Parts: sequence; C-alpha cells; structure tokens
Amino acid sequence: MDQCHFPTTCTNTAPSYTVQTSTFYPPIRTRNTEDVSLQPLCIGICFSGDLPRHLIRGVVPIQISVSIAEEYRPYMTPVVEALTLDGYPYSECSSTFDDGHELSYNNVDVDIPIPFLPLPSKFNPMDSFHWLQLSEKIQHWLVTIPAASQHWTWGRDAFWLAFVGACPDFPRGQWPMWDPRIPLKGQFTGAVVQLDNIVI
Repeated sequence: MDQCHFPTTCTNTAPSYTVQTSTFYPPIRTRNTEDVSLQPLCIGICFSGDLPRHLIRGVVPIQISVSIAEEYRPYMTPVVEALTLDGYPYSECSSTFDDGHELSYNNVDVDIPIPFLPLPSKFNPMDSFHWLQLSEKIQHWLVTIPAASQHWTWGRDAFWLAFVGACPDFPRGQWPMWDPRIPLKGQFTGAVVQLDNIVI
C-alpha cells in the first residue's frame, strides 16, 4: 500500500491564518466530440482540535479557494458548493490525499458521485484490458467512500465483476493484487470461488 502524504502546510502572509493546500487530479470524462470535461470532486474537510468557547462569536469563517492552471481558465471555471456533514466523527478524521487515499465520513446519505459510469462508448466487453481499466477505476473509488454507504456493497460486487472480466481464469492462474480493504465477498465472487472449489 502506498504511503499517504499529508497536504502541504504553509503559513499565509497574515499570521492569524493557517492555510492547507493540496493538488487534486479530477478524472477526465471524454465525449464523442473533441472536447472533454472534468468529473466533479467530493472533498472532505475535517478540523482537528477544539476551540476555546470564549473565542467563538457565533460563526467561524472558513475560506476555501480553488484554482486551475492559467491555460485552462478561458474554458473552465471551478464552482465550489458546501454541504455540512452533521454525522462527522469528533475523535478522528481523515482526508483525501494527493494519492487518492482516503476520504471518510459518517453521513452515508450523502449523494456520492460514481465517476466510472456511464461506461465510455469505446468500452469493449470482449477486451480484458478494458475490464482491467474499469476494475482499477472502481477500486480507486470504492476505497474512498464510506463502507456503510449504500453504494459500497454494490461497488464491491461491480469491482469483482470487472476484476474477473480482466482475469477470466480467476481464481486460477495469475492476477494482480487488489486493495486488501476490498474483501473477497459477495454473490458473484462466492459463485466463482465455489465453482473452482478453491479457498483464497
């Protein structure tokens, strides 16, 4: 498992502010035309530590800024929307790091985008490499959403469907390792493993 790196911490010119900066890479959505678009990002922000009560004046302003490279600015404008997550844990929190790990929160009713659907028009179900690409996209998405989410079980089964599409001899032969946070469970994988009478 790749080591996670915390976002860079720096001090703004105004000493009363602390700035956290991170660089994210949204998935690119290709269209039938020559244009492409960027998938929306769901970014979690948590606040470690507690504030002394006497410092609170009703609200605590949080400034969020998003920038895009100058060469893209004539064509695209970032839009920031905020959603309060009342179920966020107090004792611990996690963030989305530059390598994609990990985003977690307790409010499982949040509408979570599914970046790998719909499948691209060039997807060929007879090509195992296309299935491999799809399984990697599903895996990257699955390990960043809450395990209690209504999407998680469905996403796990979708991952294994794509994984077996990429490795049709599974569980025999050779196959790439998958993220250990994705268990070998579900109706689909159970049928495949039982069919081969193999325990992994």
